[in-house]
Amino acid sequence: MDKHNTGTAQTARVEETFSLKCATIFGGANILADYAKAAGLEGLFARCLNVEKAPYADFPMDKSMAAFVLATALGHERIFHLAGVEDDPLLKIKMGWDKLPDYTTFYHDIHRFNTREKADSLRPVLAALARRTMRDSRILDFDSTVETVYGSQEGAAIGYNTAKPGRPSLHPLLVFDGLSQALLDGELRDGTAGSATGFKDFLHRTLALYPGVAVDYIRLDAGFAGEEVYAEAEEHAKKGYVAKIRQFSALVDKARLFPWRRVEYTDYIVEVKSFSYQASDWSKPRRIVMIRYREADGQEQSGQMRLAELDWRTAAMVTELDWSEEDIWHFYNQRCSQENYIKEMKNGFGMDRIPTSRFTANEAVMLLKGIAYNLVLGFREEVGTPGFRRMTVARLRRELLLIAAVVVRHARRIVLRLAAGFRWREDYLLMRRRLEALM
Repeated sequence: MDKHNTGTAQTARVEETFSLKCATIFGGANILADYAKAAGLEGLFARCLNVEKAPYADFPMDKSMAAFVLATALGHERIFHLAGVEDDPLLKIKMGWDKLPDYTTFYHDIHRFNTREKADSLRPVLAALARRTMRDSRILDFDSTVETVYGSQEGAAIGYNTAKPGRPSLHPLLVFDGLSQALLDGELRDGTAGSATGFKDFLHRTLALYPGVAVDYIRLDAGFAGEEVYAEAEEHAKKGYVAKIRQFSALVDKARLFPWRRVEYTDYIVEVKSFSYQASDWSKPRRIVMIRYREADGQEQSGQMRLAELDWRTAAMVTELDWSEEDIWHFYNQRCSQENYIKEMKNGFGMDRIPTSRFTANEAVMLLKGIAYNLVLGFREEVGTPGFRRMTVARLRRELLLIAAVVVRHARRIVLRLAAGFRWREDYLLMRRRLEALM
């Protein structure tokens, strides 16, 4: 019998005492806060914000918003969650305050974004952080999402909402860089807005945030349809665009005139075709690419692969690219990663948590959470080792940011004491060296 598993052993009693001073659960936040400093976050807020507070305010707007972004990056999705960190010793040191603001102060500061112009002043901050990770080739991926609300928020209305039919919602429009994953811009819209509502103005404003940046490609889902959308994509995408299109009856009738071409035999059998088509509201004919595919069971009959008894799944895209149909399909499918970016913003940064009843204040919060998203993205890309670069923010917090530490003051120095057996110690030291090169 295992002497360690006799069933008679008593669990040792451990007593508690609240006597540990200068302890923090945000030990790893020290390096993230230093990255925020290297990225000039506080200075960006100081230069860009046109939201004023009294000059004698204890918590100036630039520092208040920097603290809000850092707290969001650490997992505080709702403003009232900040009540638990007001006296954290490390965060007080990093912000240079004797005490962090009461969470109600953040509510008051968020309500200062009471006009669209004031909310817009956050966009250059978002763009500055996005530029840190953007690459030479740029792909703009547009998407919209639904945020269900349960109160009396301005702009909430009953619209397209498959998750909660009949519930009021808001309908943000977002654009990501398809290569770096950075959030380039976002706009909060009322619940009745369609995906393409205001697309032209949104695209032009996004491009204005990145002067001198050439857009190579634009990718759009089926909600972004119509002459205006396609014309704007043709004008501003340097190399071309791909937009999914709904298979309405006239398009399907035209497609029947053209044969399918089989392109590959794998787990799926794939067939493609392309043709020119002009809808009634289009100014010119455009290339339509159609794909259909279904599973194969892997067996051969009479030299041909026997198909599983499944219906074909079909997709159609409109494009000006002259690539092969299968290459256009694969290129468009890369856009599906954007769903993960939106999921990360919702699950990791609480983008779908609507904190106030005021529309412009809620848009400001959405942009601030986008800034937090870009901050963490930049930290992973510029400082993180390979083990950290592909982590979700939830895992990054668990592995690095939310670790116990003690703040020690000794001989005019401040030392953060971390666990000797910290799993990522070598990675942490390497990230420190990388960060020093940015400072």
